[in-house]
Amino acid sequence: MKIWIKCWFVILCIWMMAASIPGKAWAHTDNSEGQSKVTVNNDTLHYDLYIDFFELGRLVDLGVQPGVPQSELKTALQNKQTDVTEYLEKRLEVFIDGAKAEGYISNTDVEKKLDREYAHITIDYPISSSSSTSIQIDYSIFFDDNDPMHRNIVSYEVGGDKGQFIFNASDRQLQVGKGTVFGQVSRFIQLGFHHIMIGIDHILFVIALVLGSRKIVDVLKVVTVFTVAHSVTLGLTALNLLNIPPEIIEPLIALSIAYVAIENILFPTSKYRLWVVLGFGLFHGMGFAGALQLTSDMTWKTLLSILSFNAGVEAGQALVILLLFPALFLVRRFQWSGWIQGTATTAIAMFGFWWYFERFLAA
Repeated sequence: MKIWIKCWFVILCIWMMAASIPGKAWAHTDNSEGQSKVTVNNDTLHYDLYIDFFELGRLVDLGVQPGVPQSELKTALQNKQTDVTEYLEKRLEVFIDGAKAEGYISNTDVEKKLDREYAHITIDYPISSSSSTSIQIDYSIFFDDNDPMHRNIVSYEVGGDKGQFIFNASDRQLQVGKGTVFGQVSRFIQLGFHHIMIGIDHILFVIALVLGSRKIVDVLKVVTVFTVAHSVTLGLTALNLLNIPPEIIEPLIALSIAYVAIENILFPTSKYRLWVVLGFGLFHGMGFAGALQLTSDMTWKTLLSILSFNAGVEAGQALVILLLFPALFLVRRFQWSGWIQGTATTAIAMFGFWWYFERFLAA
């Protein structure tokens, strides 16, 4: 039993350290996630597409490198508009009443979100009537030629239909107004689960909370408080009722990781632990919302998307706890558990401080 447990924790520590080596200041985003907004105005369908500028640059030679001023990125995107159009025309198709609509790029821009520049491309599709009975969008950007894990969250407002959808490699077609509630819920649960699984900073925060808990009751308390706190700010931020720049939130998330880890070492029985978790949970909720940039107004579908995304986040957290706490409970029966827990906690604190300074300097 001792050998098995030692091996488990060695693997866990190696995974934590390897996965936590900071490669980007914002440690919980995918390189090619994107957003879209679809609206209809009189005789035109407007498709506002947001995709990572340099991921697009892998496929269309935009002639610029990371680090140049945003003004140069905008100029490069404008100059290469023909090449961008050629790339998009077969990978973003709109069908109106069964007939393919011919779109054209009416505007290009570059916007910075978190630590990345996004190409904002507005494509206009002329339509005969705003009351068209059928609108279908086929989306295949990046899936087959760059990133099969790419996702694009689209919010649409067409006539009386409002809602959200997530394009991914297995769901490339949106028929406006034809989606099911089950499909919407399942897609946003998957998005939330994926977000927590790639969010090594959030995972380390949860691990630090578990390492500082002696009993299952303590785990339930801190997880419940953390869940309530981040759920509140996730919803408010996703609904644009709360808007604090990521340049402020992201360093604080990193600092929360270091603080909780240090508290585990210096004040393992702190009576203020739940208040600390509550405060930091509010910041983490705003960080979670970075992956859920909905662009539609408040509707029951929007609320459903937020709740489903949050459920996916909770499922990811639960998985981390279920994998970690039973092994931790067994390890604590042995004398050598102290140095393992101390090593893991110290490593978490170090990475928390690393991210804090990296994000602070990048802000």
